[in-house]
Amino acid sequence: METKQLKNQHLIWRATFGISVNEISAMPDIAQHKLYAEIEKPSLQKPASINVVDNNLKQLLGGTMTPAAMQQRFKNLSKDEKKQIRRQNIADIKKINVAWLNEMINSDAQLREKMSLFWHGHFACRIQNIYYQQLLLNVIRENALENFGDLLKAVSKSASMLQFLNNQQNQKQHPNENFAREVMELFTIGRGNYTETDVKEGARAFTGWAYSIDGEFTFRQYAHDTGDKTFMGKTGNFDGDDILNILLQQKQTAVFITRKIYKYFVNTNADEEKVQWLAARFYQNNYDIKKLMDDIFSSDWFYADANIGAHIKSPVELLVGIRRLLPMQLENDYIQLLFQRALGQLLFYPPNVAGWPGGTAWIDSSSLMLRLRIPQLIKDDETFFSHAKNR
Repeated sequence: METKQLKNQHLIWRATFGISVNEISAMPDIAQHKLYAEIEKPSLQKPASINVVDNNLKQLLGGTMTPAAMQQRFKNLSKDEKKQIRRQNIADIKKINVAWLNEMINSDAQLREKMSLFWHGHFACRIQNIYYQQLLLNVIRENALENFGDLLKAVSKSASMLQFLNNQQNQKQHPNENFAREVMELFTIGRGNYTETDVKEGARAFTGWAYSIDGEFTFRQYAHDTGDKTFMGKTGNFDGDDILNILLQQKQTAVFITRKIYKYFVNTNADEEKVQWLAARFYQNNYDIKKLMDDIFSSDWFYADANIGAHIKSPVELLVGIRRLLPMQLENDYIQLLFQRALGQLLFYPPNVAGWPGGTAWIDSSSLMLRLRIPQLIKDDETFFSHAKNR
């Protein structure tokens, strides 16, 4: 029989990155619903944006210049200046990695940051532009517990995702199907629930969706296919927003998202009966993410023995959990990037658009041994620090 302490510990590890050193003296001896309310409350506030972009890049992209003027300025840069910007992008992506890790470690809004990490994998994006990556991360963090439809649309219109999935090249004369396919397969309805015709017609609807050099969404009317499209059994002069709305109208979208969240926060062996119950409520609640998480963490079955201890932490969850539990001041914060890389989850560098597979994929003979040694390596191994400084 699960004790109150074990249940509370289970809730803390799933809804947060783990108990902090300041809280370790006593596991809260309160009912789970009260503990969850305490966990949730700080996450209901809008998070402060993470901002690490180098001042030179800010100057290039900021000020009162129009996007056209910024584009011209960028074109006029020398090869050496462009090379320096690329180097700065790489350096700043490392900085935003560490900055976000620190938020996960130190923020009281644990549920929001944990949920943001989930969405970071769901909306996997890998580009070498720190400005666009920063915009996308803050969109995800701001919407992590809000409305999934709003999050989907904001991510879909982000410069990062439009660039990563090639929609800047999607024009009526030469439709590019990549963006439309991934929006359906990975972000909403899931493989097997759409046809190749839906992909082609969806791609036509997304023609003209683009972004300016400052990362703002733009709609290029001249590149948009204004003809009728037939998508998911509906016909009309659809644009990208129409396609996303039609996908949100499909109950299968709620099922797909709910199943993925269930596997991440409850158990990789999804109980389909519970997934369907949660998905129906998620759909009825107009894709309210907070209400979905409330349903999960307030359910008796969440605390069942089969779900306790059944989660294999991702490398980032593991590292953040250790940092929260063990009081330490790192000589070099960037060593955490080396551990991420060695364990197979480097933030902002997903292996592909499907993100990290998770579950047992995190564990093999070498990574398991490294996981066991991490606390000692962080504390004692100077070779890691030395290597980190030279990267």
